[in-house]
Amino acid sequence: MINVTLSLLLVLSPATAIEIPKNFLIYEHDARRRLSSEEAEEQGYQISDKLTKPLELNPCGHRRAIDRDRAAVRTITHWTSAPSGSSEQLVIYKSPRAAHTSFTRLRAEVKRCARKGDPSEPELKIRWRTSKAKAGDESMGMGYQTWQDGSVNTTVSGIVARRGSALMIYTTTEGTYDPGRLTRDVRKMATKVCTLPGVC
Repeated sequence: MINVTLSLLLVLSPATAIEIPKNFLIYEHDARRRLSSEEAEEQGYQISDKLTKPLELNPCGHRRAIDRDRAAVRTITHWTSAPSGSSEQLVIYKSPRAAHTSFTRLRAEVKRCARKGDPSEPELKIRWRTSKAKAGDESMGMGYQTWQDGSVNTTVSGIVARRGSALMIYTTTEGTYDPGRLTRDVRKMATKVCTLPGVC
């Protein structure tokens, strides 16, 4: 009787293992493409599936992820010799509530650490900001500028959105602060994650 009950529970219980399929992210196919030696001198990609990797938008500078109940993560970073950089990150949580908690914490951190500097580079001033965005169940544009001697040194534009139990982030260092130009990508991914079992 016990064995029968246990078997029924195993059949009826939802799968707890969540995997992000290969080439699922928007820029993943490009990131996995083999670069020629000439291309490798001008640009490069890095792909990580580490659950401990912090969010790509990280106002308080955490060295490891502080959000809980992650089920799967994929992060793609891209650099060019311009120099410029961009990133795409998908974090899937064990529940929509966990994803919402992570989104809410990020919103709070961008306010709390809006002007937090880097102790190793005290001459740099960092100013984070947010802006409105429309994607998924909840979203916001966010990013920062670094200032040195009264001049802008670096600008990072980013956008973060939640859809169901997934959080997605896109960033770029190109141009002025303008998260709106990343809206198309985050909306595309917000639709795509709903093809994964249990996310939406």
